[in-house]
Amino acid sequence: MRFSKTIFFVFLNLSLLTLSGCAPKRGIKAKKGPITESIYAIGIVKSERSYELKLGVVSGIKNYFVKEGDNVKLSQQLFINDSGTIFKAPFAGVVTHLPYSIGETIAPGQSLLTLVDLKKLYLEASVEQQGALKVKKGQSVQISFESFRSKSFVGVVRNVLPRNLEFVVQVDVEGLPENILPGMNVDMSIEVMKKDQALLLPIAAVSNGHILMKKNKNTEKIPVVVGVSDSEYVEILSPEISLEDEIYLPNENKK
Repeated sequence: MRFSKTIFFVFLNLSLLTLSGCAPKRGIKAKKGPITESIYAIGIVKSERSYELKLGVVSGIKNYFVKEGDNVKLSQQLFINDSGTIFKAPFAGVVTHLPYSIGETIAPGQSLLTLVDLKKLYLEASVEQQGALKVKKGQSVQISFESFRSKSFVGVVRNVLPRNLEFVVQVDVEGLPENILPGMNVDMSIEVMKKDQALLLPIAAVSNGHILMKKNKNTEKIPVVVGVSDSEYVEILSPEISLEDEIYLPNENKK
């Protein structure tokens, strides 16, 4: 009976200790490893060459020599107007649009035919100013399409350009499947910075430029300078932190 009471009192004391907030805190430790900082963007597939046939005067459509979906060669005949002028393909591509019918009269500036090169494609995406400051020509880009996530592609940043108060990133990529067409959306992860051996802490451990670290049995608030970061970890540039130092998450310290 005495033994049972002893167990009960030990259990009660431990429970009270936990409820009172005096339970020992569990710290985390820094680690060394690779880290890659990326900028994520949703882009669009574009063709290097797209041609719309437009005339500067009122003209009638005498005949089309092609139909939608046709693959045409360079200088292949496309269209003849009512005055007998024949228009030819400026490059090899696919006829994607014929909006009018033979015999119709077309006003100046209207598109009579669209020709697109479906083999020479690139990607384009808009990024925020902070991201544009980090993106540089030649950086690697991880590319995926929602329709087949199991397969990814690698591209290279071609240009970073200002356009209509936006910042546009153009990406070269090879080996895209034939069913990838201009106008399709694409997910892009631009690798703007990478380190192989960085001193890392979980992002949650850094709050307002400070970490909580155990020093001489006390918890001190230490200012830090951070570097590369990803969705989980951040690089600590200074001060020097040992891999044995005990770090506390800010929310744990409030318990």
